Amino acid sequence: MRERFRRNPVTAGYLLAVTALALLTGFVFADGMSAQVRESLSTSAATLDHHPVSALLGSAFVLDPAHGVVLAGLALFAVAVFLGALEREVGPWRAASVALAGHVGAALVTALVLSCAPYAQDFAHHADVGVDRVAFAAAGAVTPLAPGVLRVPWAALPLACAALGARWTGPLPDPDAVGHVAAVLVGVCAGALAVHRAYAAVGR
Repeated sequence: MRERFRRNPVTAGYLLAVTALALLTGFVFADGMSAQVRESLSTSAATLDHHPVSALLGSAFVLDPAHGVVLAGLALFAVAVFLGALEREVGPWRAASVALAGHVGAALVTALVLSCAPYAQDFAHHADVGVDRVAFAAAGAVTPLAPGVLRVPWAALPLACAALGARWTGPLPDPDAVGHVAAVLVGVCAGALAVHRAYAAVGR
């Protein structure tokens, strides 16, 4: 365990924080308090209007209970594998920056789409939390680490997963799918920049 922390301090610390918050909201806090915590850290339009900074940062640590145990486990596994691989390649600070850029960028893109697109449903209070966005961003961010011929197929894979998991309202995807696609795209760009700077710093 100590070796994993030494090699991947950002990834390990993030996973521990997410797990601790999930245990608190699932087993320690009363149901009403747990719901209040999730709502206050959601990046819904209503929350962003009142306290955008804490919502954008805090939502990255909240698992959505509506996604179920399997999807939550897959998200945490993806973070462990992909963010861990990126961190070992570019260092903890650059990896943290990529994860933050992917999560915040996806949240802001989702908010923009919801404010502009003609959704029939009102998503102003939609519970939008972001461990899955960090996972999709990390999956996109490792694209530059793949062999050249595999980079496009690799980037397409998480995009396809996001599209296949979408729930459609007429021609419009649900907010979660919008955020997932945006997270992958931001992750690809931020990951490429992080890898380029990390390699340039050591003359690779």
